[in-house]
Order: sequence, then structure tokens, then C-alpha cells
Amino acid sequence: MNEIISLLQLAIPFLIVLLLPIAGSIWVVVGAQKTLWWVAIYFVCLFYFPNASWGLVDKGSDSSFYNRGTGLFFFSAVNIFLIGLAAQALAARTWANPLRIESNLTKQAIFFWIILMGNVFLGIFLENVQWFEVFGYSGLINVANFMLAFFILTSCLHKSEDLDRLVNILLFCAVTRGLWGAFRFLALGGDPANFYANFQKIDVTLTFFDINDTLVAALALFVAGWRLTSGTLLPRRHRVLYWAIVALELFIIVFSYRRTAWGGLVLAFLVFALCQSRQLKISLLLAFVSLGIPALIYKSFQRAGANLQSASFIERLFPDIASKGDFSFTTGRFAELYAAYLSFKESPVWGLGAWGRYDGSRFSELAWHQGDFGWMHSGMLHISLKSGLIGAAITIWMFVSFLRFIKLKKATMPRAQLGIMMAGLAGVLFMLPNWLVGTPVIEYRTMQLMAFCFALPYMAHAVVAKKAA
Repeated sequence: MNEIISLLQLAIPFLIVLLLPIAGSIWVVVGAQKTLWWVAIYFVCLFYFPNASWGLVDKGSDSSFYNRGTGLFFFSAVNIFLIGLAAQALAARTWANPLRIESNLTKQAIFFWIILMGNVFLGIFLENVQWFEVFGYSGLINVANFMLAFFILTSCLHKSEDLDRLVNILLFCAVTRGLWGAFRFLALGGDPANFYANFQKIDVTLTFFDINDTLVAALALFVAGWRLTSGTLLPRRHRVLYWAIVALELFIIVFSYRRTAWGGLVLAFLVFALCQSRQLKISLLLAFVSLGIPALIYKSFQRAGANLQSASFIERLFPDIASKGDFSFTTGRFAELYAAYLSFKESPVWGLGAWGRYDGSRFSELAWHQGDFGWMHSGMLHISLKSGLIGAAITIWMFVSFLRFIKLKKATMPRAQLGIMMAGLAGVLFMLPNWLVGTPVIEYRTMQLMAFCFALPYMAHAVVAKKAA
């Protein structure tokens, strides 16, 4: 009996190694017929689970949903799930005949894949570069993940109604997540990942610190607002529901106290307002000027804290980049970006590679980095440091192509699908401040939800094209 047990113990690892690829292959083939539901499950996880533990006092809580599995595998479990979905999407495109979704971002993707493969090739032959630095999350791997997410999203629709289902799933997740955030804010002291209160000693309570929670709220806010102004006669209970969603998601964004979220809210609001009828557009813009701007300025002063009550107007709005009434671009928050820029100048065309690090040790203000200078608070500068002006140019090309697609196609869109298209644009613009002065490229959830926003306009246009065919 003992010999049988010993043999089983020896055989189990080999059986697992043998059966996992078989099970994975079966899942890819069978799941290719129902790609929407697997994609929906994946994005539900992204809508619900926060990305970062930055701001928590308890450093033992540094583990999150997005690094589960990295102890056993190099990539996280959710990242492996994404790769499996990409294989499933490829299988679906081969024989499941999903809705054909065309985009004008293919060339940019090809060029970026060439850059990524070039980094892998160089990393193999450079003695001072380790393989895990090439594939690390502080490099360019999340750009690859962004492209995989865009690929699965543009491969998951089989019927026109599938896009409406995906948007309604987003709304459900945003509302339930928002209700939890509001309850926690009012009854439990808000988000425990409160960097302002825990480390800067500013007396504010947050709904959510993760910028992505406010992005999800902004998308739901846009969709609910669009349905209220769609011109169709809605039942009273629907109007009440959508107004409640608008109020809830506005609360979530404003009381996040994230300036990048506030700036994004302004840009998303402008997109919404400019798409309305002339009379409603004027009313919304007047309301924004008379109520929205003063409210955001008041919350900015509140966020600055009591220590800056006697400071200048500019310092209270931007306490980490302004001093004595003037901006400083080489100290404070910008010291990090200035240090990265100095290193970027060493190889501006090609960059320093995915493994590249900037020399931040020369700035005492950056001691909080604890020697980890592989990332900084700017997505654009991160791309530039790692892949040079070539990578930066491809990124700008992608943004411009995205905007050009919407400009060319929006006039042909029915009101309902136009709302989804413009929601994607609003989401991208909502994240623009974070892209410029945040840390999007090193954050898995951020890049995935940005891919979601980028994909929406193309998905909406494909649905309209199918109905017209």
C-alpha cells in the first residue's frame, strides 16, 4: 500500500503537467464559441478588484488580486488568464466567425510588438540584463497586455446585442462597487488605502484611492447621463434609476480627492456636453462654470489641508509642484520626472530598454523610491525612457488615430451606439491626466481598462455596420 501511495505521489506532478495543457486546449476550443462570457468574467474581475495597495499603512497588505500567482509563476494568475483569452480569441477568429471589428490601430500594434520583441532579443545577449527585468511589470509588458486586451475585446462579439450586454455588465459592476464605496465612506472611514491621511496627514476621507475605480464610475456616469438625454421617453423608474446612478458616480469621483480624476471628469464632461443639443449644451456648460468649477476648487482647498490655509491660490491647488506662488519643474513632484528626463537624454531615440532605470539617487527628494527607479509618475515619460522617441511617437500616433476614427465615424452613428462610442472617448480622456502625471504603464488594471475604453468606439461602429449590412 505504501508503495502505491509513493508511486501516486511521484505520478501526480507529471499528470498535472500533462493534463493542464490538454485542459487548456479544450477550454480554448470550446470557449471560442462563447468568448463574450469569458471576456465578461475577466472584466468583471477588473471592474471590482482594486489595483494597488499604495497608501496602506500595513505593508503586509501589499498583496493584491493582480499579483496573485507571481510566487508560483512569474506572471500573475490574471495575466495568464488574459493570455488564455487571447488564444481563445484567435481560435474564435479562425472558426467561430465573430463580428468583424476593424480598427486603424493595427500598424501601431505591429510596430510596438517589434519593439517588444527587440527588447527580448537584446535582453538575451546583454550580460548585465536579467530575463525577469525584460518581462517585469516595471518595463513594457503591460503595453503587450494592453494590446492583448484590445484584441480579445474586438473578437468577443457575435451578435449586435452582445455589446449592450457588456455595457450593462459595466453599469451593474459600477453601481454595486459604487454603493460599497459610498457605504464605506459614510460608515467605515472610507478607503483604508488613503495616502493623504496615512502619510501626508491631511484630514480627508476617500471613496476610492485607485484611479481605476473612478474610471469605472466615470464610464457608468457617462452611460447613465447619455440614456437620460437620448431623446427617447423612458419609464419613470428608469429615469429615477439613471439619476441615482449619476448622483452616486459623481459622489465617487469627487470624494476620491484624486486631482487626476477631477481633471479627467472635466474632460469627460466636456465630451458629453458637446454631444448634446444646442440648448442642453449651453445649460450644461453654464452649470459647469457656475457650479462645477467652484465646487472642484473648494474640494482642492479642502484636500490641501489646514497647513496651507495661508498659502497662495496656486499653492493650495497644486501644493506638491508650486512653492512661493510659482511652479517648480525640477523639485517636488516633478523631481522624479526631471531625473527620468536627464537619463532619457542619454539615449533619446531608442530609450534605455524595458529594463532601463533612471538615476534618481542624485535627488534626496526621491529617497522614498528606495532605489527602485524603474518607474515614474508619467506614462508618456515611462514609454519614452523605455522605448525612446520611437515608442513615444507610436503612442502619439495611436492616440491621434483613435481620435481620427471617432471624428470620421461619429456622424454615421445612431444615438444609442454613438453614446457607447463617445463613452470610450470620454474614458480615454478621463485617463489622460493620469497618463501624463500618473503611473499607468506599471499598473495591470489601468492598462486593461484603458484598452476597454479604446475598444468601445470600434465595437460600437462594428455593431452599426452589421445592422446596416
